[in-house]
Amino acid sequence: MIMNGIDNDTLVSQEKDGLDDLLIHQLYQTMRAFSKTLNNEIYTADVYSSEWSVLKMVKEHDMISQLELANMLNVEPAAISKTIKKMEEKNLVERKRLQGKREKYIFLTNHALEIYDFLQEKVSQHRMKALDGLSKEDRYVLFKLMRRIYDNTLSEK
Repeated sequence: MIMNGIDNDTLVSQEKDGLDDLLIHQLYQTMRAFSKTLNNEIYTADVYSSEWSVLKMVKEHDMISQLELANMLNVEPAAISKTIKKMEEKNLVERKRLQGKREKYIFLTNHALEIYDFLQEKVSQHRMKALDGLSKEDRYVLFKLMRRIYDNTLSEK
């Protein structure tokens, strides 16, 4: 099998650093492909994958501040602020300052609630397609490996 121009024999024969480079490159390529194809699936609702992540997180929490949202999604507060501003322009979310609270909280608009189930279904179908052919055990192993890479990346060693 050839993946991204690399066959299995070449992959197996790579030295450690070369294999590590290929692995990280494949992680990036996989995530780019996943985001691109998800964007294609949900574009009809004028929503992008990064916005879907925000919609889902806000829906799952009755009340969430921008800072909490940024922390949960592991993105910089400035980036989440920019995304939320675009989403406000699309009438997907609104920011409100609650009485007695210093920070603003994010809420879904009626429009977002109306299209949420449609988006959830599209995202679910996309996820099923992406994971097709992976057994439950494969998925568990992949999750554990990805989680270890994630933790290693964020560790302060």
